[in-house]
Amino acid sequence: MTETKAEPKRKLPMRSVFAIVLALVAALAAPCGAEAYQSVDKYVSGGHGYLNASYLVIHETANPGASAYNHTLLWSRDDTYAVHHVMELDGSTVYNTVPEGRLCWHVGNGNGYTIGIELAHATNASDFAKQWSEAVKWAGDELRARGWDTSRLLSHYEAAQRWGGSDHTDPNGYFAQYGKSWWEFKQAVAAYLGSGYVAPIAPTNGNGGTYEGGGYSSPAASFPKSTGACVSVHYALHNRGGGWNSEVTNFDDASENGFAGMPYGSHDMLIAWADTGTLRYRVHTRESGWLDWVQAASYGDSVNGMAGVWGQIIDGVQMYYVTPGGDYRQVYYRSQDVDHAGWWGEVCDDGTTYGGDDYAGYYGHALDRLQVYISDGTRR
Repeated sequence: MTETKAEPKRKLPMRSVFAIVLALVAALAAPCGAEAYQSVDKYVSGGHGYLNASYLVIHETANPGASAYNHTLLWSRDDTYAVHHVMELDGSTVYNTVPEGRLCWHVGNGNGYTIGIELAHATNASDFAKQWSEAVKWAGDELRARGWDTSRLLSHYEAAQRWGGSDHTDPNGYFAQYGKSWWEFKQAVAAYLGSGYVAPIAPTNGNGGTYEGGGYSSPAASFPKSTGACVSVHYALHNRGGGWNSEVTNFDDASENGFAGMPYGSHDMLIAWADTGTLRYRVHTRESGWLDWVQAASYGDSVNGMAGVWGQIIDGVQMYYVTPGGDYRQVYYRSQDVDHAGWWGEVCDDGTTYGGDDYAGYYGHALDRLQVYISDGTRR
């Protein structure tokens, strides 16, 4: 009989014990039965140029039953329609297919401003319910990682309305197929973020939510036509809870930068000044009504150098231009709000010069875009 020595017992290093304890704690803390999407890198393209995005767009593939994985294979052969991300039919996996810092061709004229994700088109309610839940989480995680709120979350339809170059309306029809709406999706994302703020949506049949038709009409006014004489005016809107948007000089209907403000956002401060003469301006807020007139411009003076109250939502603007001498000129301006499509009618001064509206905006609806110019007549 051969005698053998027993192998001495080895002690685990303390760091290994600590790691095991942490793993057990994490496992116990995880909610039972919770599903979470997996993020998988499966890059198919380097994109079509540099991208510094400021919005997140949700699409659906319009290809019922085709898996997200199959879309990655398709895009690897031809990246013309490749989007940054695509989510599986049941929401289990998100494939990252194009780096977020690279341009994709997915929303017409808005390509240069947006990151996109395609939702594979589920063909049964069970898969859709799972995908909906995971898409809400994914969108919320993406927004949170960038410090954005739901004002930066758009449907393909909203992006098409915002920038043009596309006639798509997804994912409205896909959501409606399972009794959901885009408005409900934004509500769910806001709830996931722990925020009570849900950015309003662009009006459309099938969007659901905040759109109100009618209720406001601009009184007809007869403004003289401009001879071309003008005084340059500069202005900017401050994002509520954020920073200042870029200053705009006069306006440009042909450029996405031809207005002040953030589309589908809300603003709490306005600053404006003219190269010559005196520009008087004031704002109306949901919380306080009309505030005092201001006729100076200073980013360092929130009392006399700008109009508004920090945190209060601007829903109206009023302006009046005093010509220093010589040719008589007026300030012309117009606005959009988050709850209605298109520009409201143009306003001249405070309505006392040639009649018409006496302010730009619509009480109760956050003003998100403003255009201003000074001339001896309308340029429209």
